[in-house]
Amino acid sequence: MYIAPEIISGKGTSRRLRDLPGRVLVTTMEIPWRLFQAQCDWTPHHVHFVTDMAQSTLDHINEQLPACDVVVGIGGGSSCDTAKYLAWKRDCRMVLVPTIVSVDAPLTNMIGVRVDATVRYVGDIFPRELVIDYDLIQQAPPELNRAGASDIASIHTALHDWSLAHERTGEPWDEKIAQEARECLNELDRNAEEVFQVTPKGIDTIVDLYRREVEFCTRIGTSRPEEGAEHLVAYHVEHLTRRHFLHGDLVGLGIFLMSRLQQNDHWWAVNLIRRCGLRYTAPEASPEEIRAALLGLRAFKNNADLFFSVVDTEEITEPFVDDALSALYGS
Repeated sequence: MYIAPEIISGKGTSRRLRDLPGRVLVTTMEIPWRLFQAQCDWTPHHVHFVTDMAQSTLDHINEQLPACDVVVGIGGGSSCDTAKYLAWKRDCRMVLVPTIVSVDAPLTNMIGVRVDATVRYVGDIFPRELVIDYDLIQQAPPELNRAGASDIASIHTALHDWSLAHERTGEPWDEKIAQEARECLNELDRNAEEVFQVTPKGIDTIVDLYRREVEFCTRIGTSRPEEGAEHLVAYHVEHLTRRHFLHGDLVGLGIFLMSRLQQNDHWWAVNLIRRCGLRYTAPEASPEEIRAALLGLRAFKNNADLFFSVVDTEEITEPFVDDALSALYGS
């Protein structure tokens, strides 16, 4: 059952962490912790710097880190997911303070762990307390915050795949939920400039759309309204390269490529992700890596036993990849 978080938004709101009672364990990384410390003079009982999201690593730190009354996640998705994992295992209070809004991890009940370089979702702990500090978030590079639009923009391609799965396999479809998802997509479209500029309204837009998306996905027990073939592209690039990428880069790339494969208002989708500022060319991935990820996408999907999508119904050929990469790089 979905549990709505208490969201406290504003300038300097993270300073309220100084009033937390009991033993406080913070999970963070060096850069967000330094930014936080620059505006809040506070020393918790223990600070853990996150290294990776491997299941084995998380189990190890849960055993080794000291006991606590409150876990606080300060940072991006990995810092927040590590806090969620520890709070879930320890059944204790949790406060999340995202320093960027690049992923929806601070709003979801699941935790994205890595097993053999593949994402797996474990746990069940809804964040109850979320602190959105504009001062802190706006210190991050703008492209990191803009990346948060990806998991809302992905509704465009995800709804197409969900509908396709319904038609071809009989997978359940919920038109009311689909309409709620479309409304989120339209809200992102209306506020794309605010998102691009990382204004307080842009930050609140991303956080609120995440909240709405998490709520309706929880209601029907599936992430189908926002997770389609575009996420398969993201997962396969990471699996193939064994490297970590900015999530929004890879999902933006997936939206570009899969909306083209779907023949699904491709240029409307591209216009949206451009206006939001997504780096959909995925600059950290080479053209050769993207080509390999596309040509092997169906095999990857089948081997991992992932959901039905356009990847099951449309062949990804060499000519398609040539045309797609030419369009992607503007040549």
